[in-house]
Amino acid sequence: MKAKVSIIIPAYNIRDYIEKCLNSVISQDYDKELTEIIIVDDGSTDGTAEILDEYAKANSYIKVIHKQNGGVSAARNDGIKKATGDYIFFFDGDDFQEKYTCSELVGIIQKEACDAVIYGYHRFEDGKVYETNLPRFTKDIYVDEEVINEVMPAFIGLSYDDVNNWIAGIKDSLYVENPALWRILCKRSIIIDNNLKFDETLKVGEDTCFISEYLSCCKKVYVQQKCYYYLVTRPTSAIYRYEREPFSKLEGKKKLNDARQALVERVKKRTGKDITYTFAGTIVMSAVEMAFQLSGKNAKASRKERYEGYQSFVTDKRVLNLIIGFDIGNGSIIKRIPFVILKKGWLRLLFLATTILHLIGYEFKR
Repeated sequence: MKAKVSIIIPAYNIRDYIEKCLNSVISQDYDKELTEIIIVDDGSTDGTAEILDEYAKANSYIKVIHKQNGGVSAARNDGIKKATGDYIFFFDGDDFQEKYTCSELVGIIQKEACDAVIYGYHRFEDGKVYETNLPRFTKDIYVDEEVINEVMPAFIGLSYDDVNNWIAGIKDSLYVENPALWRILCKRSIIIDNNLKFDETLKVGEDTCFISEYLSCCKKVYVQQKCYYYLVTRPTSAIYRYEREPFSKLEGKKKLNDARQALVERVKKRTGKDITYTFAGTIVMSAVEMAFQLSGKNAKASRKERYEGYQSFVTDKRVLNLIIGFDIGNGSIIKRIPFVILKKGWLRLLFLATTILHLIGYEFKR
């Protein structure tokens, strides 16, 4: 028996991209009578809303929700409330997919009787693919404890061991699976039964928290070594701007720490497992990276303001405890030095050192 599929797409001021996305979704070779496309217009002002309405008039299975701007998390939550499918795809309105995405992936999730299918994607810019990313897992099927012990940690962040492997020079030690929701097919029943929602306080990292919690609820996950999705790179995207604005990144990381803590507590309550150390290395690495980010010149803030911002991140009790608990491994002296300074609590020295590195043109790279 064929299942019904819901495709949820948040859209905000993407007039130049939304038609390619919608044409891609409409062209899916899955049964249209078993497909619903829910597009949440998040208060667009550039003509996106009008384009959505035109597509909805021409296609009865397209539903458009118009709302005031509230962010992508709120938009997706509204989409979940309206969804009636057995399975849910979360796509972004500026990307596109292969026409067999729904048919092949729904076929897999039904055949394997699993709770999720993880798949690969291409990065797309200027009319061409410039990077192909397949899932980096060693098996196709993960069940029960394997899901929370092996699959979920690959998305949520870095462990202490990952950071130490990087210090030791082991290749790809800092690789984390892209936690975007558009690369996983979900069961709606798992979302509803576990009352899963996107954290509407987050501007970035909401995917990480949602996909991690979703996976923690799964009993069986299938990994498909094939690319179906095209991630379009555009300079006006929220994540593109976020990566280039240190203070926005600082505030985003602070809120993400709050969200991670809430996630830890929910998962522990449901499973009895403490997942804190699956992402402890990410926090420690962030403490070093933010020193580099904030010590660079910034016309919007003085050096004193930038240092105080950095200090507010590192001295957070949760961050501080994970820094203290990190046993620095052997390896590159250059890589070890900032972590040694960090563990000793010499924040001003670390900030000064990274300032000097900026002046000589050094870039901190993972």
